[in-house]
Amino acid sequence: MRIFTLFIVLIANCAVFAQNVEISGYIKDKKTHEPLPGVNIVLDDKSGTATDAKGFYSFKSNQAGKQVISYNFIGYKNYTRTLNLNDIQTLTLNIELEEDVQIIDEVVVSASKFEQKISEVTVSMEVIKPKLLENNNVVSMETAINKIPGVDVTGDQPSIRGGSGYSYGAGTRVMLLVDDMPMISPDAGDIKWNFLPVENVSQIEVIKGAASALFGSSALNGVINVRTAYPKFEPETKVTIFNGMYMNPKRKELKWWGQTQPLFVGSNLFHMQRFKNLDLVLGASGYSDNGYRQSETEERIRGNFN
Repeated sequence: MRIFTLFIVLIANCAVFAQNVEISGYIKDKKTHEPLPGVNIVLDDKSGTATDAKGFYSFKSNQAGKQVISYNFIGYKNYTRTLNLNDIQTLTLNIELEEDVQIIDEVVVSASKFEQKISEVTVSMEVIKPKLLENNNVVSMETAINKIPGVDVTGDQPSIRGGSGYSYGAGTRVMLLVDDMPMISPDAGDIKWNFLPVENVSQIEVIKGAASALFGSSALNGVINVRTAYPKFEPETKVTIFNGMYMNPKRKELKWWGQTQPLFVGSNLFHMQRFKNLDLVLGASGYSDNGYRQSETEERIRGNFN
């Protein structure tokens, strides 16, 4: 009888260890609920798999009892969970991973024409992020630059720390760059703010001081470098619409309009997408302004792609 009981126990244990449990599910981003491809899933017994393009995974394990499963993906917090695999054949686990946000040093290129941490830059420098532009509803680059401490825009031309920003005949003393390319008009040597893609800004780097050794004589008073964004793995589209009106002046004789207040309205469109080895960035902007002073209306449309 003892031999028979021992035989039954051995058979039961073999059956437990021989069972195959299928574990499957979908893994998505916790914030956007988009599928995450390439997530690594590992069980205690070292079995596991990775998610496909739709965020789906499925694998089998022949272990029973308590097992720890872990989900790992670059840029996301690791997720672990303890499972009890006794007496089950299938197990569905749908997981949402949370992004792992880490503050890293800002990287700039304007100070020395190669990427370096802003903490290593030896000149006085200011960096503006696109969040500042969005939070303040900045519709022109001129307005954004005017918010930088030590930078003043007078007569549509910038000057840094009280320096000579622009003089007729000599042109601007502040070099304006877009992705390291000069954006100075060839005739008057001044800056045309309306040509700048305010809808597509990665960051704005401002050097407060002479940088003529690197950028030429137009940088005697400083440098403003507008760096645009590049496409990522997922396509991105952004549309901005804004409008406003002018209020009545304090002196009634200066009011030239009737019952309808003068308005200004505009919109920005931005789309970027990656096609294998091709990066495409499209941008468009439209603006209409009735003007605060009589006969000073403005109508403009701009489009750009790269």
